[in-house]
Amino acid sequence: MRRLALIAPLLLLAVTSVHATTIYRCTDAKGAVTMQNDAPCGPGMKQEVRTVGELPTAPAPAPRAAAAPALPSGPPAGAHFELVRGPADADLPASALPKEERKAPPALFQCRTWDADTYLSETDTPQSRCVAMNTVGLDGTAAMGAGEACEMKHDTCAALEGPALCQAWQRRIDEAKFRMTFATGGDKATRTAEYERVRNTYIDSTCR
Repeated sequence: MRRLALIAPLLLLAVTSVHATTIYRCTDAKGAVTMQNDAPCGPGMKQEVRTVGELPTAPAPAPRAAAAPALPSGPPAGAHFELVRGPADADLPASALPKEERKAPPALFQCRTWDADTYLSETDTPQSRCVAMNTVGLDGTAAMGAGEACEMKHDTCAALEGPALCQAWQRRIDEAKFRMTFATGGDKATRTAEYERVRNTYIDSTCR
């Protein structure tokens, strides 16, 4: 009984909270995605970082309220993705255009998929995705040739403005350089031309 009395407080202490965790989402040159929490992504890989804050263990359930509050539609508190920023201005060549002839960069849109992934787009027309649905047969199970079905999901996009637009073009340069660096075969010339287009769009704009 005395040993049990000592163990119980230790178990209670162990489950009271979960410490903050950093998760690295790594994308290699072929587009393969891996998740790891022990170290940052390796050289040449695109990295996204998600930080999950400290989450206290829920207390003992209270009496049921008359009406439960609505659940938030955004990401959970304490978690966010921080996109890797592009190159600094000092790392890019100088523009041949005088400052008075430079214009604002073309519009970029921050888009969000149905499963909370984000990406940059040069068009405000969101992509449509057919997301697989669980199907069941007459007996209520997935056996007996229940078939396949999908539901159309539409991405939502919002235009970026001011400093956020310039920072997005910097990230666009970084993404294009990553694809160019690890391109093979016939893709090399195409991706090099795309990198130069994105880079020149930025350096000849009012972002510089």
